[in-house]
Amino acid sequence: MNAGKIYTLFVLCFLCSIIILSTEGCKEETSLHSGAASTTPNRDQLNDSRFFQFVTRLTSLPVDSRKEYLHNFLEANPESPIIEKDSLACFYFYGKASSVLINGDIQSGWSNPDSMDMIGCGDENFFYKIYSLPSDTRIDYQLIVDGKTITDPRNATITPSGFGYHSQCAMPFFIPNSIKDFRSNIGRGKVDSLFFKSKKTSVQQRMIKVYTPAGYEQTSNIPTLYVNDGYKAIEYCSYVNVLNNLIADKKIAPVIVVFIQYQDNDETFFIEKPEDYITAICDELVPLIETRYKTSSSPRNRAISGISAGAHISILTVLERPDVFLNAAGQSTTITTKLFDAINKSSSNESIRKSLRFYFDVGRFDLISGGLDNYTFLYANQLIDKEMTKVGINHTFKIYNDGHQWANWRERVDKLLIYLFGI
Repeated sequence: MNAGKIYTLFVLCFLCSIIILSTEGCKEETSLHSGAASTTPNRDQLNDSRFFQFVTRLTSLPVDSRKEYLHNFLEANPESPIIEKDSLACFYFYGKASSVLINGDIQSGWSNPDSMDMIGCGDENFFYKIYSLPSDTRIDYQLIVDGKTITDPRNATITPSGFGYHSQCAMPFFIPNSIKDFRSNIGRGKVDSLFFKSKKTSVQQRMIKVYTPAGYEQTSNIPTLYVNDGYKAIEYCSYVNVLNNLIADKKIAPVIVVFIQYQDNDETFFIEKPEDYITAICDELVPLIETRYKTSSSPRNRAISGISAGAHISILTVLERPDVFLNAAGQSTTITTKLFDAINKSSSNESIRKSLRFYFDVGRFDLISGGLDNYTFLYANQLIDKEMTKVGINHTFKIYNDGHQWANWRERVDKLLIYLFGI
């Protein structure tokens, strides 16, 4: 081969290597999702939809002929939403109303209600909306009928939340987690109550509930988990059932769990001014618990967790006070620059960095703003995952097809407990 051909071949190989490297870099970036997930069905999905064919036919009928055709449909399909082909969720409402909106997790995280399409049927109207969703999606929603917010009258599945009751839409491949169900045939832990008053006057006094596992009297040096907004976690996540079941199944070690009651001004501490709250937890509450319960005194055996803003303060507490906590879990974490700054600070100390462990997850239909640069929660959490990966902090990060709700978080409490205390 002559020199000219060798040179040409070298140039071509060099250019190809640049293209490959550029493509790999773009692939990493495009895997992040900065906007809200699309739920608009495509034309092929609509063409294959029996529900869409029904509303098309209903619309084409004269108004005085629609009611009989509609009633036949309602008799055959009395529940909403109608799920088709594992991917379409078809919501509908029928009654005396002039306007019906649907609002929930898939409406930009409850921030942008959708108007349902209306078909006049005499003295009553038929309203509908069709969405394309991943096959394992679970979301909350409500209807707004002539300005009044209600649960869906044709949906019997109601879920709890911090803001009243919601209706649930669950796609076919969503499987409810039975680990939260009560079992009568296993050993059960005990829950005590304590009063906690911090020396920090800015931190409001509050009640604390403490879970001790079955067989506590025969055990010592027990790992401990502190749960921010813990009273709601007990109520909405069936947390005590989950603990009893996981311990009985030998999926986690026996653990003491400290459920911290939320107070009205905690949001300020969790996001804007965390210093006093972190000090109260680390230097007052932890010592109080250790004087009363048979806990392990090692930071490796202490964890702290929370949801949303409570997840932010949990992760920040570990990053700022690794002398007390080395493990944290956050669900739908509010992300701020404080977390990035603390990660960079912690990563400069190799022994601390290698000891840290984090679990966090987020919903594909989580809130679309709040925290870091008003990014979506999905995108901001992906950025934290990327930053932790870059500096070499041990962590696991999951994205689920759901939103910013207790009914979602409760489905994966076992995941974070197994990550933190699995055996």
